[in-house]
Amino acid sequence: MDIFITYFFYFIIYSFLGYICEVVYVAIITKHIGDRGFLFGPLVPIYGFGALLILVSLNWAYNYWYLVLPLGFLITSSLEYIVSFFMELMFKKRWWDYSDKFLNINGRVCLRNSLMFTALVALVIYVLQPYVVGNLVSKIIEITALKWSLFIVIFVLFIVDTIISTTKHVKMATIISKLSQFKDFTLDELDKAKEYIKNTKAYEKLAKLNTRYPSFRIKINGARVTITELVSKVKEKVGLKK
Repeated sequence: MDIFITYFFYFIIYSFLGYICEVVYVAIITKHIGDRGFLFGPLVPIYGFGALLILVSLNWAYNYWYLVLPLGFLITSSLEYIVSFFMELMFKKRWWDYSDKFLNINGRVCLRNSLMFTALVALVIYVLQPYVVGNLVSKIIEITALKWSLFIVIFVLFIVDTIISTTKHVKMATIISKLSQFKDFTLDELDKAKEYIKNTKAYEKLAKLNTRYPSFRIKINGARVTITELVSKVKEKVGLKK
């Protein structure tokens, strides 16, 4: 059980550090501090899973930095692509889109970000894990009462947050799918579209979502638009004020 708890703490710590990285990076780019990630809490799970994947798969290559870097590049890029693909499949939107970046693959990964993730791999392998995170978690594990208290509280909060966040995003995916259908509706569907937007308060909900996740993109008829652009176009077509 200690092994599971140890890796769970690794996951939480790296997910939190990933959240910090995301907030700082976006603040530098957009000059605006905003919330990031899939969850309500300050965690970005892809960083936690990525760190665990790196620690487990590249532990043997610790003394071979010339293998750690290219393998880290491939592992993190593959993870980012897979997560992007399935999240868009499930929730009808992208949390990130690199379509305008140099050397990108379907807008899901790009050279710049993959190189930054490779740098983070080196940071995790050679600095954070051996000198900071590993030592911190080891000390927590040694104190039984502290170990179990932290584990139970954090685990329960994480599960609850995951359930609530997933439910919220599924509901949003339903609204997005409906609005996407209205984008090319016939005149007979005008009243239906107006009623749907008013009853679901779609614009208000999605505007808030777009504020939190400004990089969201939705695929409509082969083109990618922001949530705000989609809703604005629908409202314009049905004759509602913006």
